[in-house]
Amino acid sequence: MNPTDADPKLLYLEPNDEITSVIRRLRGADAGRVVLVAPGRSRATSSVVALRLLARAATDSGRSVALVADASTRALAGEAGIAAFASVADATSPTPSLAEPMTPTRAPIHVVRGAGAGRSQPAKAILATDGMEETVAVHLPPPTPSGSSGRGRVRAPRLPRWPWLVGLLVIAMAASAALLPGATVRITPATSPVAPQSFPVGTDTTGHATADLQATRSGTATGERPEQVPATGTVTFFNYSYVQVEVPAGTRVSAAGAVLFVTDERVLAPPGLLTGGDPPIAAGQVSVGITAVESGTGGNVGATAIDTVESRSVDRNLQGFSNQRGRRVTNPEATTGGEELIHPVIQQSDIDAVVAAIEADLQQQLTDALGGDPDRIYVGPPADEVTSIEVPPALLGTEDTPTFELTGSLAVDRAYGSRDDVVEAARMTMLSLGGLAGQDSVILEESISVAIHGMSEVEGRLEVQVTVTALAARRIDEAAVRELIRGKTIAEATAELDGLGDIKIDLWPAWVEKVPVLDFRIDIVPEVKDSDGGSPEESVNS
Repeated sequence: MNPTDADPKLLYLEPNDEITSVIRRLRGADAGRVVLVAPGRSRATSSVVALRLLARAATDSGRSVALVADASTRALAGEAGIAAFASVADATSPTPSLAEPMTPTRAPIHVVRGAGAGRSQPAKAILATDGMEETVAVHLPPPTPSGSSGRGRVRAPRLPRWPWLVGLLVIAMAASAALLPGATVRITPATSPVAPQSFPVGTDTTGHATADLQATRSGTATGERPEQVPATGTVTFFNYSYVQVEVPAGTRVSAAGAVLFVTDERVLAPPGLLTGGDPPIAAGQVSVGITAVESGTGGNVGATAIDTVESRSVDRNLQGFSNQRGRRVTNPEATTGGEELIHPVIQQSDIDAVVAAIEADLQQQLTDALGGDPDRIYVGPPADEVTSIEVPPALLGTEDTPTFELTGSLAVDRAYGSRDDVVEAARMTMLSLGGLAGQDSVILEESISVAIHGMSEVEGRLEVQVTVTALAARRIDEAAVRELIRGKTIAEATAELDGLGDIKIDLWPAWVEKVPVLDFRIDIVPEVKDSDGGSPEESVNS
């Protein structure tokens, strides 16, 4: 707290205010600078001692204090070290100027000589009506002539001591007032939920939010179509007969009887020629392309691996003679090209995933566009506000296209109004239904929670459907509470207040054992918490 705060707190005093109650109000002020306004004569500002206690309390609490009062009270304030002003305007001015200081009036002594000197009655002390001036009239005898004996000298009477006694009494009263027993009673009323209330709230349409949103997303083909590719190559047939031998297309040959191939076309193997040596005949040769019977890598065999003509009639014709053991077929080079290919295929699930991603992207863009101002609440989407995504008809089932793209768009036009206006209207309506809380209870404004369910716009106005919940608490009659607990111990007072809620009683000073009997020494402090101990919330379910 800064003692030089620009905006002071004004505290107006009553004529019968005690200095202790003024000090308590000073300590509870929510400002660094406090201006006390005294109405003429005030009990709390009628003594320097009380004002000094006030100045000390201000210093201890880190505040500055000033006084607006009449001239005599300003004089006392000057002695106590408190700034004093003649008017509130002077005290609260940005550049306050103190009132002209007034010298405190002291009790003058009027010495009266002459006729009354011989009187034996004591001097009379007369107290002025404003409580500030004291006049003491002292009757002295005429002065002793020069040279006369001092025995007849009349001594000046001593001043009365009662003003000092009055000062001590004031000090004692102020000190005792500061130490008077006090009590602070904190009551957290018992609460109960009020039945939820649903009703419409009307508010003006503040404006329309418009936007043209677009989003493009990529997809991946997750479908597969496997393709087996057979191996191919070339074989050479050997003809050991004396005649030409036909090898039809589709003639089967194999590598050791395990891997089968068929010829791609019909060929004629020329006859063999006699050599007259060893071997006795040179076989006629013809080559032709072949394809593996089974697709895949199994048809890839090495050179010369193909050694058997599986077609028996063709093999006998190429052999020529039964005792001929020469090879009738071979592959000069390895067969190749046998493999398994996987073709990517776009499935419906791939398209659906991209469509969902586009819709989510557009929805996020919409949320960002509508979420810039937290006070705005929007009507629901109109019937024509739909996401448009064009999917080519031929896209489904497309092969050998591993990725693809789709684009979507959304045109937005939403009416909106003020959330704060709706919530405030709902809260006021709920408070107007105070009868819901019961005869001895009151709806706690701090506990009201407003849920917005939906809105519609009709001719420039929004009709908002809300549901409002709240808590109700018992009413606290402070006068009745004081009457119940005065003069009782903490346990007895707490028992008397049973049923009001959570009770906490603090007594001070430390030696106090019972609640004071004086009402003004008992502070009642109501405290309110909602059901979860936090602040109420406003929610929107559009």
